[in-house]
Amino acid sequence: MTSFTTDINSRNNTLTIRMRGFFQPDAFNEHLESTLKDIQSGKPSVVLLDARFVKSGWMSSNPWLVSWFIPKILLLKVQHFGVIIEDDCDPFTRFSVINLEHLLENETSFKIKLFESPEAAAIWGRDNIKAA
Repeated sequence: MTSFTTDINSRNNTLTIRMRGFFQPDAFNEHLESTLKDIQSGKPSVVLLDARFVKSGWMSSNPWLVSWFIPKILLLKVQHFGVIIEDDCDPFTRFSVINLEHLLENETSFKIKLFESPEAAAIWGRDNIKAA
């Protein structure tokens, strides 16, 4: 079973994308692309991908993320992007995140931040809002 939800927290200006289950690359991309409407209407400065319960990697989607999705969210004024994974998450998910970090390592204007818990991500989001 797969599920995909988004919610925006207007107090800390954060959009959270929650994914659970196994996603084929096309479905993974389509779900993330659908969040652009939420980003455009909610205007968050922080976007978090909660990938703790994804049971498949998305490494084949990483070039699309880097060349298409991330530039789009930057145009929509997203300033910070984080991914929540846990130590015992799916190994393919962890490898996908490591690969995404590698693809972005030469990008000076945008970095992703990794978190081991939603609580750590929430603190980071609040701190980024305070610093803005």
